[in-house]
Amino acid sequence: MRRAYLTFTIFVILFFQIHCLAQDKRFTHGAENGYMWIDFEKYSIMRDMKYDYLSSMLERQRVINLFQLQNDSLGCREEIKTLLKANDQNQLDLSLMVKQIDKFYSEEKLRIIPIVFAYCYCVKELAGRSKKELTEYLISILKFSESEQ
Repeated sequence: MRRAYLTFTIFVILFFQIHCLAQDKRFTHGAENGYMWIDFEKYSIMRDMKYDYLSSMLERQRVINLFQLQNDSLGCREEIKTLLKANDQNQLDLSLMVKQIDKFYSEEKLRIIPIVFAYCYCVKELAGRSKKELTEYLISILKFSESEQ
């Protein structure tokens, strides 16, 4: 009886360890990443889920900025301002951003990076940041993404 109890206990512990360690590769530190972005293509039947995702992400950011709930949660506020000033209609073209993020995630090793950081990288690139600044930013978000969650 004792041996059966011990075996059962070990089995339960192993099951929970394996279950806890198993992680959906579509998330990095709890945020949707490039694997999720690529998966959007599989599920968009009647609408463009990438466009919808970006739109909702930017709407959330607008509310955060409006009520000053956090300090620059995206990390590219200045670049967004630069792009908006350069745009006559004072808005970012989400279709262009979707294409830019698609291009960013075309390199598979970058797919572990959360979508918000890929978005910021693309914004920084469009705003004309130097190759050095872009490389430093990319290294920092890649290190963050590769770190233990």
